[in-house]
Amino acid sequence: MKIVLADDHNLVIEGLKKCFDADPEFEIVGTAADGDQLVALVGEFNPDVALVDITMPGMNGIEAVRMITKNPGVDTRCVILSMHREREFVNVAFKNGAWGYVLKSASFSELKQALRDVMEGRKYMGAKVADLMLDEVEGLGGKRPPLLTKLTPRERQTLQLLAEGLTVKEIGAKLGISHKTVHTFRASLMQKLECGSVAELTRVAIRHGLTNLD
Repeated sequence: MKIVLADDHNLVIEGLKKCFDADPEFEIVGTAADGDQLVALVGEFNPDVALVDITMPGMNGIEAVRMITKNPGVDTRCVILSMHREREFVNVAFKNGAWGYVLKSASFSELKQALRDVMEGRKYMGAKVADLMLDEVEGLGGKRPPLLTKLTPRERQTLQLLAEGLTVKEIGAKLGISHKTVHTFRASLMQKLECGSVAELTRVAIRHGLTNLD
């Protein structure tokens, strides 16, 4: 099974490589430190699986998964490997094309089983994640809709880039849209998230894992 790893922490990448290299069933064909690198690597190697962290600089993991899965020329199946166990991350990940969601607290044996299940055509959710989602299905708590599901993909990208300190002009150039459109997205974000400034938007982005500003 050919795998591409995407995580912006070198220790995580090196640890995973060491574990996978010890098992001939798996082959690491590339590693990425952000979503843009991941999309490029998947386009180059078309691996069986992309193992993707959510919080990465530039293009985050969820947006990268969306880009990969909407490409008709790519057969790669994406599995999220994240520290985030909140239901909104799980919802958005699967909504944008992820085949699996595994917590970083899981064992390596569980991770390997997740990859096998995905390659056999089954969606995978770790036990702790499944319990969390079961609570939602049963309607426990009556909680408000998750924040991230309120936003369009472009709005999430704009929120992340604003939080990372890019100007309206820089965001427009990166996303291939006009600065007027960026202004429109920013205004929509402030309305949906009930924020009065970019500083408040930044705090929301950090709190919900769209950026860590490391």
